[in-house]
Amino acid sequence: MIITLFALDKLIQENQAKIDSCRRQLKDLDSGTITLSAMKIASIENTLEEATKDLEIYQKIYDDIPQEKKDKQKELLRVQEALAKETYYKLQKMRIKRSKNITRDQKLEAMMILDELDDEVHIDDKELIEISKIIIKNNIREVTELESELGIIRDEFHKQIDSLEEHKDLKHLAFLDTYIPIVILHFSILVQNIQETIEQYNEKITEDKNSDEKIELKQFRGLPNYEDWWIEELFKNHQAYLGLYQWKNIISNECITQQQKQIWEKIFSNWLMVKKILNNKDENGYEYHFIFDQMIEKYAQLDEELDKDNLLSLEKIIMNITSKVDFTKTNTRHNITTAYSQYKTKRLEDSAN
Repeated sequence: MIITLFALDKLIQENQAKIDSCRRQLKDLDSGTITLSAMKIASIENTLEEATKDLEIYQKIYDDIPQEKKDKQKELLRVQEALAKETYYKLQKMRIKRSKNITRDQKLEAMMILDELDDEVHIDDKELIEISKIIIKNNIREVTELESELGIIRDEFHKQIDSLEEHKDLKHLAFLDTYIPIVILHFSILVQNIQETIEQYNEKITEDKNSDEKIELKQFRGLPNYEDWWIEELFKNHQAYLGLYQWKNIISNECITQQQKQIWEKIFSNWLMVKKILNNKDENGYEYHFIFDQMIEKYAQLDEELDKDNLLSLEKIIMNITSKVDFTKTNTRHNITTAYSQYKTKRLEDSAN
């Protein structure tokens, strides 16, 4: 009986669809929307007649079956559809992960979308991938996450600044109040990005390696400690400059991609600018300076070397490096005129004319 009811239901739906299609075509013909040959019109009328007769036959057979049987069949179909749907969504992550028709980025984004959804909310595979593509194309997740993370850092920084006692220290430096949270965020993102790149690299070579092949996984050693005297004496002695330069290069070597290296160049310049401004405030800016250092340590794991023995040891290393430096050499990309100096020269020449 189950199979009979299922077949009858399908036959009723098919014949009703034929009838609707034929009536629509004949209506368009009468209104002049379409034109058809006499043979085509006869075929449509014949199909309509036969489908109408068949519908009446199958509908009568269906109607003669007791309602109790039909209700039981409907409930069974409902349960089967529910189970099939549950299985479909239950295996969705596995299906997406194994698919060869979507990129790795789309797979990862799809997984994150599924993790975000409430248990009662479901999205079919096709729509899920389309949503993933839009998120990736417009960089929605990163922008949203960065705005959220910047808000957290900014609120924490301002809260600490506001807690300083009045007249005890520099409580606010208008420009830095806005700029410092951004510097902290960028530093934090760089460190996270380096760690993620190393993890992805290790995962890939582990998957690709042969069973007997020995592989060496990359490790993130963390950011080396910097020394405050490098910044304090910057532009006053070359050893301070070279110490800072060597430290900068060590972190640059921790960067995996060329993009990370370029980003580090900008972050270093911004961080150094903030440190130099705060160092120039001397004891008047110690509390403000301390808050900046503490937050950099918290969000980017960057710390200052405070152990005196380590400071003396590193100073000897810097002196040894300094003694081996050939100060007659310049950077391979060295140019006595910069892009800005050329622009400035042109502007001055134009204004003089």
